[in-house]
Amino acid sequence: MRQLTKILLFATLTTCAGAAPAFAQARPAVAPNTQPRVRAMINGGYQPSTTSFDDSFTFTLYQETGTTETSYPVGAGAIFEGGAAVRLWKGLAIGGVISHLAVDSTATVTSSEPHPFFLQRPRQVTGEAEGLSREETAVHFQVQYQFPPFGRLHVVLAGGPSVIDVKQTIVTDVKYTEEFPYDTATFTGVDSKRASGTATGFNAGVDLQWMFNPNLGIGALVRITKATVDLSVDNRTIPIDAGGTQIAAGIRIGF
Repeated sequence: MRQLTKILLFATLTTCAGAAPAFAQARPAVAPNTQPRVRAMINGGYQPSTTSFDDSFTFTLYQETGTTETSYPVGAGAIFEGGAAVRLWKGLAIGGVISHLAVDSTATVTSSEPHPFFLQRPRQVTGEAEGLSREETAVHFQVQYQFPPFGRLHVVLAGGPSVIDVKQTIVTDVKYTEEFPYDTATFTGVDSKRASGTATGFNAGVDLQWMFNPNLGIGALVRITKATVDLSVDNRTIPIDAGGTQIAAGIRIGF
């Protein structure tokens, strides 16, 4: 019985050893990189981060100098964007994204208005200026790296310089009513102008993509972008912060 067992074991090992090369030859070769050369995306999203800035200017009235100070909050808002990237080598790619943000805000205005009859007796006028618009259009240049796919899940890191153009409505004058003896004045509104400026900053983020096939999928990303922009209006310059944290989701397309 022991002798028969040895014979069967030897036969089994011999068969397996003979079949191993054939099995190795029958295995399919590892498929080459079938990832699309070009990827495009269209996103809608939200910028939850907020910021603010202040502005102050002087003017001459009744041969005295008055001062107007304005505090501008910039709230969260919706963003829309589109972009594309070209794969250069393995997971390395270069690309760009164009994004747009538009929000309205209400600014607090305080103005010191000279008295028409008395020197050094200004009237304090305070009010709120509503509907001051803010638009940010950014071009994000990116170097991207895509990790080897985790099944249908693709993870892409991206970062690089950003060029951000800002258009902001700025208060240029305060409107008010007054009655004799003109010791007080009542705020009624403001005059404003559209100021603009462009600056270079940076962007960095991660994009999670779920691909239904190599050419179509969905994705969600988180990006941080920042720049300091100088707005120009009425021969004065106002430095402001642009960009922020952005969350977006949309369609991913491969070509």
